[in-house]
Amino acid sequence: MNTALSMSMRQSPSLSPRLQHAIRLLQLSAADFETELQESLGSNPFLDETDTPDRASAEVEGDDDGLPTLGSAFERMAPPAGSGEDGGDLTRTAQPRGLRDHLRTQLYASRQDPRTTLAAEVLIETLDDDGYLRDDIAGSLRALDIDPPLSHVETDRALALIRQFDPPGVGARDLAECLRLQLQALDGDERTRQVARAIVDEHLDALARRGLETLRCGLACGEGELCAAVAMIRRLDPHPGSRYSAKAPDYVIPDVLVVRRRGRYVALLNPALRSRARLNQRYVDLLRGCGRGGHPAMAAQLQEARWFLRNAEQRFETIHRVAEQIVRRQSAFFRYGDVALKPMMLREVADELGLHESTVSRASGNKHMQTPRGCLPFRHFFSRELPMRSGRACSATAVRALIQELIAEERPEARLSDVDIASQLRAQGIGIARRTVSKYRHMLRLPPAELRGRA
Repeated sequence: MNTALSMSMRQSPSLSPRLQHAIRLLQLSAADFETELQESLGSNPFLDETDTPDRASAEVEGDDDGLPTLGSAFERMAPPAGSGEDGGDLTRTAQPRGLRDHLRTQLYASRQDPRTTLAAEVLIETLDDDGYLRDDIAGSLRALDIDPPLSHVETDRALALIRQFDPPGVGARDLAECLRLQLQALDGDERTRQVARAIVDEHLDALARRGLETLRCGLACGEGELCAAVAMIRRLDPHPGSRYSAKAPDYVIPDVLVVRRRGRYVALLNPALRSRARLNQRYVDLLRGCGRGGHPAMAAQLQEARWFLRNAEQRFETIHRVAEQIVRRQSAFFRYGDVALKPMMLREVADELGLHESTVSRASGNKHMQTPRGCLPFRHFFSRELPMRSGRACSATAVRALIQELIAEERPEARLSDVDIASQLRAQGIGIARRTVSKYRHMLRLPPAELRGRA
């Protein structure tokens, strides 16, 4: 969270130093934990590095399905599925300025009052990578817990400010609003903009069906005006924030490897990531020989070393337990892919493991597992339930996969509108509204039918 934002939040109840350290280690990615480990080994004389191989290595080498061993998977340093990046070493490269940094630069340059700046910070954090405001703003505001709370007027003022920033269209709640904001920022013939605005406001579905004659009659405009307006719309960007989302190579190290063992999938910790630290017994014995109170600074370092070892082991144990639950609940995914993902919430896993939901959230954030279907984040497997007429459970992720399949298989001369997709899904027993299809299509970064059809 941005420093300016965090300073505005109320102070939370104090936690013990050891608990703070345990929480911080748990939420680190594998690469960041490796960095933390090396820093601790270099700065604390009571920690010593050991290269003793973990017994899990032998388990992975015995994979009965001929899947890559953990050693070879670790050597590849697999990037996330679909990232298109090659493997590499542990070096983390600097990230380019993203959408949120780009917007914050404009926010701070605008010199707003502190509460407007705070509200804008919340909204910027709530935007998705495409620049849309789809998440629950009220929930984000409640999480701030500031006094007095931000009002709707303050939030609306901040949203209006963000919508003036570059790129045009950012801060919209849906496609029509996004295109409308871009039209407002365009220069050009005013009449063409008026016709384009009318299409966006009332006739996007007709445009998707390529019903130009219907459009012309409904808008009472000439053919030339209509063609110019349609051409203007097709030059707009349905994903205004995506140009800032490209990441520099940031190689992902899998925390867990999923292998098939005697007909079922199991989750194994990456042995190359297990803590290679141990207490340096020689220094411990030297400190004990000094008697109590002899070297308080060294005694504090010994305590920190012990904390690190215990918290690191607890980190791996928690990650492994969460991974085991994911693999057990989502076993069908490893055979059939996203369409077989079941609904699964953080709360359900927390209840099953007897952990707090926030602990499961930290144990799944920034964590990856190498699977037969690629290197995927833990969060990929969590998805809410959607209603089905058959009474069976269907996850939102599975529905998105179905939408992607429908669009991939559509004919160029008969592009599927969101209404068409919703209708086809309902025919399969999945009750879903057109606006939900639109939301999921945006999440998949697939343009609407009228923009998919452009050359």
